[in-house]
Amino acid sequence: MRNSQLITVDIPGLDLALGGGIWTVHRMPGTNPSATLLIRGLPGSGKTAFGTLLAGALGRALEGDVAYGCVELLPVELQAQQENLRPPPQARERILVPPFPEVTPPGNATCRIFAGLLELGSSGEEQAHLGPAVNSLLEEITLAGGRHPRVLVIDSLSDGYGLGSSAPRPLADALSKLAAERGLVLILLEEIVDSRPSTWSFTADVVLELASGEEDHTPGSPAPFERRVTVIKNRFGPSDAGPHRFELGPSGLRVFPRPTAYLASWARPLLELDAKEAAHEQRWNLGEELEAPAFRDCVTAVHGPDASAVFQVAMMLGHMTSENQPYPGTTLFVDFMRQVDRQSDEEFHEKATWNVGAGNPYLSGHRLLAFLRNALDTLHRDNMIIEKVVVGDMRSLRSFWDPEGIRRAVGTLAAMLRQARIPLVLFETAAPRMMWRQRDLTPGITQPYSVDTGEPEPAIVDFADVVVEVTPTSSPDDPHHVALTVVRTGQKHVSTLGPSPSSASNESDD
Repeated sequence: MRNSQLITVDIPGLDLALGGGIWTVHRMPGTNPSATLLIRGLPGSGKTAFGTLLAGALGRALEGDVAYGCVELLPVELQAQQENLRPPPQARERILVPPFPEVTPPGNATCRIFAGLLELGSSGEEQAHLGPAVNSLLEEITLAGGRHPRVLVIDSLSDGYGLGSSAPRPLADALSKLAAERGLVLILLEEIVDSRPSTWSFTADVVLELASGEEDHTPGSPAPFERRVTVIKNRFGPSDAGPHRFELGPSGLRVFPRPTAYLASWARPLLELDAKEAAHEQRWNLGEELEAPAFRDCVTAVHGPDASAVFQVAMMLGHMTSENQPYPGTTLFVDFMRQVDRQSDEEFHEKATWNVGAGNPYLSGHRLLAFLRNALDTLHRDNMIIEKVVVGDMRSLRSFWDPEGIRRAVGTLAAMLRQARIPLVLFETAAPRMMWRQRDLTPGITQPYSVDTGEPEPAIVDFADVVVEVTPTSSPDDPHHVALTVVRTGQKHVSTLGPSPSSASNESDD
């Protein structure tokens, strides 16, 4: 039997940052496995909210109650903070304060947090009184009918009480031993003034440091708009150090891992991206069959000066099977011009498209990948076939706060989807690289030819296996030429794109 156990909690993104979850270890015979987690940060970095929500998630996963020992924060203040952060019905953690009422065991989907003030005596006596105060709180919870607590939180360890960086090592070791003897996951919240490791850092199994990056400040504003968490230590498993982003809100605690975490060796089984495919291959859908790689094996870049035509081509690629029937799958569309998370279910079912609104100009690459993971997880859970993932218009990134960060995230997405054999189509409205003209051969007979404009290729080409350029012509019957180029071989195929359905409808109305 293994002496360690991996605990997966329902906090989005934390599994990727911590290599799968939180490891606990059987340290004492006949007890539950234990672990010591240290969450440290400056005042106002979110330690209490982060620690409380993590404790609740661990309590639900372990089917036990949480003991919350308050050192400087009053239990009623903790209760008020959590009620304002996650009002019912979003709240899944019920915080109880002294005098604890007699309670009955709750369902496994909820978690009770018994918050009590630790009596630490007079100034200078805190270190000696900490252990007995914790034991007293655990006894009070048992007398109130609480389940055997599986999680213990101490909030917070600070130098003002002699419990911060200056705390003696024997005190830290004694708390970890208490957790091992009682089979607890111990969560310590430490208030720091700098990032130097403290006594608690050395004794903890996992160390998370909360902060706000200075580069996240908007021009002229001192307030950061995203918080950060860095994995300083993960003793029993792999991890991506970060920094990762996180938020605290009505949806709870959400971690947005940095893009590198999605390509880590442990990430693929966590992401569950292996795609379900239809029985038939997809066509490129650009006229006759092409001597090109299989559509599902490619990242395709579509660009040209006409936004409507570029979007039309991006959406129709791979839409038909080799038998010229509609491909029975769902398109995931990341829309950089739409500022909502997704369309309604009605639009989703009618259009066979799942829309991820990504038009927030302050969107980070961390959040973009988290939104995409959520959408892909939903499609995977519902056993849906993914026709393709479409991302654009990449031109919109010019108005974004961090366009390069978004592009790096798109590069990560391309690598992920290649592994899973899910086709990715990137599209961008860009200046034409070629212009089509008509050459008179004989009276009444003309031939199209292209003229190189000297414009550089758009950046999306850097990710692509296949490049499709959509170029306007002077012909009303075939208003666009479509040139497909296989990047690896240089093989090219040229076809024409007729009027779009919207323009054809307008002409008939006239």
